[in-house]
Amino acid sequence: MKITFPHIGDAHIVGSLFFNEIGIQVVSPPLNTVSGLEKGSSIAPDEICLPFKLMISNFISAYEMGADTAVMPATIGPCRLGEYGELFKSILDKHGYNFNWIIIDTPTAIGKKELLKRLNLLISERNCKMADVFIALNKTYKVIKRFESLEKRVRILSGYERSRGECKKILKECRSRLRNSKDLNDALILIKEYHHKLSKVIIDKNKKPIRILLVGEIYSMIEPFANHRIEEMLMDRGVSFEKPVTLGWWINNNITNPFYLFLFARKKNKYMPYSIGGYAKETIEEGMNSKKNKFDGVIQILPVGCMPEIVSKSVLNQISREEQIKVMTVIFDEMGGEAGYITRIEAFIDMLGFAKRGEKRGNECIA
Repeated sequence: MKITFPHIGDAHIVGSLFFNEIGIQVVSPPLNTVSGLEKGSSIAPDEICLPFKLMISNFISAYEMGADTAVMPATIGPCRLGEYGELFKSILDKHGYNFNWIIIDTPTAIGKKELLKRLNLLISERNCKMADVFIALNKTYKVIKRFESLEKRVRILSGYERSRGECKKILKECRSRLRNSKDLNDALILIKEYHHKLSKVIIDKNKKPIRILLVGEIYSMIEPFANHRIEEMLMDRGVSFEKPVTLGWWINNNITNPFYLFLFARKKNKYMPYSIGGYAKETIEEGMNSKKNKFDGVIQILPVGCMPEIVSKSVLNQISREEQIKVMTVIFDEMGGEAGYITRIEAFIDMLGFAKRGEKRGNECIA
């Protein structure tokens, strides 16, 4: 068995570490590129969203590299991600890419027994005890959470560092070395080393950087190619920012705490009282609380065709007017040009700076 899974943020790094730990060969496709997107777009439905086109390209590349088993995460609720697995299979089979499919769905959707049954398929060809698998899963979860803790510190400190780019350099170096870690224990030691390095960065506590909250569709939030590396862009401009939606956040709310989605869907607010699918309700909740949490502005990120986030965009416009919260929506599509995105984001940062310094530039910053 040679398994593969699509690029979703750093999933290919931690996923490879986990499967190597239990003796399963992983075929990791090349990182997302414009040419890969073109390959995926050539066989994907025209009107489907950007994440689908990138992920189907990943599967094609992995198949050509020798992968025979595809692992695909899913989600519940009225979001197309929940249907991706079946659609991938239908399209790829039609074009001769015949994978064995293992869909990792939430326990609330398929039940714990069915989830364990599907996970057992991954180790059916290996002499690996389930206890060893759970030990490896626990270590993998620690790697994810501790690396995301490093990322969070970097995002915040990037607005306070004296030497611009130092925090970003530490994060990139840690991520690069994680790819070459020999096992999960080595990865945990490595992340601890970089937490220590980050603590040595000289910061200026007197700085008052722009503080931005990133919200939106999960794939676009955590896959750098899909958002034109917006995080690096913000770091380069000395912005201090936070991003609540991460891979670890998804694991917490879909696997380790399967009742989260049910309970959160029942939580009501005046702007979006019901869940409409995807992570639209989370986007609205975070946007509503941004002013209370002292953010200067909110950037919503979504791919073309994401229906839940399109609804969220309209609601955020209303929140912006009524709550005096500055919001910009950035919609990413298949076009590779970055100049337009950079110009708009820089202009938004400038407007937030004017407002922070008390210079009147209007109440809304919606794009």
